[in-house]
Amino acid sequence: MTPAERFWQRVRRRTATLQPEVAASLLRAFAILRESLPPRDLASLIARGDVEGAIRLALNDAILDRAFIPFRTELRRTVEQGFRYTLADVPKAGKIDGVLAVTFNYLAPNVVTAVRALDTRVMTALKDDVRETVRAFIENGLRDGRASLSVAREIRDMIGLGETQLGYVANLRAELETGKYADAARRALIDRRFNLAKLDALSPAERAARIDTIIEAYRKAWITQNAATISHTATMDAYRAGQHLSWKEAQANGVIPEGFRLMKTWEQIDRPTKRDEHIPMQGETVPFDEPYSNGSMIPGDQGEYNCACLSRVFVSRTAA
Repeated sequence: MTPAERFWQRVRRRTATLQPEVAASLLRAFAILRESLPPRDLASLIARGDVEGAIRLALNDAILDRAFIPFRTELRRTVEQGFRYTLADVPKAGKIDGVLAVTFNYLAPNVVTAVRALDTRVMTALKDDVRETVRAFIENGLRDGRASLSVAREIRDMIGLGETQLGYVANLRAELETGKYADAARRALIDRRFNLAKLDALSPAERAARIDTIIEAYRKAWITQNAATISHTATMDAYRAGQHLSWKEAQANGVIPEGFRLMKTWEQIDRPTKRDEHIPMQGETVPFDEPYSNGSMIPGDQGEYNCACLSRVFVSRTAA
């Protein structure tokens, strides 16, 4: 096994223990946000065609910040855990003469800065995603001439979906209602326990209720999938921040042996889909305190969604 393969094996093992809690906290945040929406006030604005006013009422920064407290708390905890995990990679596990010299301190200026930058980057993207989904749902409802109160009430069900997934749900309903069962059955995440071919044998009322049940299961499946995708990105972002902080502290506290310096190599996990702009970065090595050629200090720190890259930090002897 190559050093890069061993490196990614450690990363996968560590992040696998962190991601479930991040995903669970995100699902809790979505649930809190659903409960905070005021349908009747929203309906009044939707009836007037005031889409932006509806979004400001339901999804302003104060409301979103409160709803996402569980997620933001877990994100900070994941930075700390990433720090502790990667401390094992630091020379002598961060110890000098057997005494731990590298510790995580939330009040340290570099930790405060790193956590705040991560929180801002992740939350900005998440808030934008929620708002765009709701905006698209309201606009679709107005376009279709649907009752404003129905649209306002159903917004709750859309929280947690991305705009693309909102389209998936709408398209599945259209396929089921028009009898395109073969197309519906091929959709990813549809519950295979539902026998779509039997829908035509039901009465109109039973068929409508059955379609609602199928759509509800499909919607929940995509919310769970979306949370998993977002939490994977957030977990990697937090882990990378913790890793950078652990090595930074080791460097500042004299753990790096005299005559050596820190270096970092851009590593991208071997997977079928890779970000095109990151492919040329693979293997690039620079001093730890310097940015890579694309301007990133840490892979993914420019907001690249679902980035699967990481710095492999190591100690190198300086030139004599």
